[in-house]
Amino acid sequence: MTVVFRTIRDADVDPVVDLWRRCGLTVAWNDPHRDIAFARSVANADVLVGDEDGSIVASVMVGHDGHRGWIYYVAADPSHRGKGLGRIAMAEAEAWMKRRGVPKAELMIRRSNEGVRGFYDAIGWTEEPVVVHAKRFDDAPAIGLGTVETTVTSLEMLERPTRPSLHPPVGHPVALVRANPPTVPFYRWLYERIGESSTWIARRLISDAALQAVITDPAVEIYVLHVAGVPAGYGEVDRRGGAEAIELSYLGLLPEFIGRGYGRYLLDAIVNLAWATGPCSRLWVRTCSLDHPRALGSYQKAGFQPFRQRTVTLSDPRLVGLPLPDRSAPNIDANQTAGAIITTLTRPDT
Repeated sequence: MTVVFRTIRDADVDPVVDLWRRCGLTVAWNDPHRDIAFARSVANADVLVGDEDGSIVASVMVGHDGHRGWIYYVAADPSHRGKGLGRIAMAEAEAWMKRRGVPKAELMIRRSNEGVRGFYDAIGWTEEPVVVHAKRFDDAPAIGLGTVETTVTSLEMLERPTRPSLHPPVGHPVALVRANPPTVPFYRWLYERIGESSTWIARRLISDAALQAVITDPAVEIYVLHVAGVPAGYGEVDRRGGAEAIELSYLGLLPEFIGRGYGRYLLDAIVNLAWATGPCSRLWVRTCSLDHPRALGSYQKAGFQPFRQRTVTLSDPRLVGLPLPDRSAPNIDANQTAGAIITTLTRPDT
């Protein structure tokens, strides 16, 4: 018997749930499919499966909360009992914890399953004098079923600004450098760090190959802001739609640089580059109620005029490891955003 442990795959989900049921690990108040989806949606948990020539014969769910590790769903196919699969599964779980620097792990045993206590005693796990308290959140939507509604405002600029260019804030050397092109890992790092608080999802969902095709396209310009030599933000100009539909597709700062004056400078500089580095008769941008509260007003102050507003429903952000944003419900009314004047929206979107 050769059993290889690996991370669960899509095709493994139903066989794993069937294994858990045959092992008596499922209960009416826990949805095993939801448990698997939740574990797979975050970076600090996983489901490890024992694969024997394409058949799932063992499993263990692992995770940590930043303080200690937890182990669930230790299962071995009943037809393979006595072959040490439980020990192997626990050894794989312990190795997973150690690789992540988890100093201690715990597990819980239901009173209806106390027959397994001897197994855990035999492999070095000890009972501790603690009492577990629990509370269910039945109103929490299942992973994949939660959605986020946001008000998206599209704005356009039909003429190049004639105002003087803004100077960067004083105090640290500032450089705006085109990444030509950026590497996929570096771009993902920027995108995910900057977009975390604004629920940027789209490019988290695409493959590395698809993302590389976008960011290496000569018509896509990515400019990275550096402050004292450190990446502080970026702006992305997409010329693939032609001179009449140049899009300022992304613009943002890393959290530690917000509120220090770099946002106004970056926006002004990217707008100037969009008009200066290639044919441009119309520049447009989108912002939504999940963005920074001052984003809409900032675009208008920079010279953009709104031409369309609509409500968009986003996929569950927890599928890519992001929380459901608190400020997504109720939606922010863009008409009431500080400093924003929303005009009549009559023109069709691009």
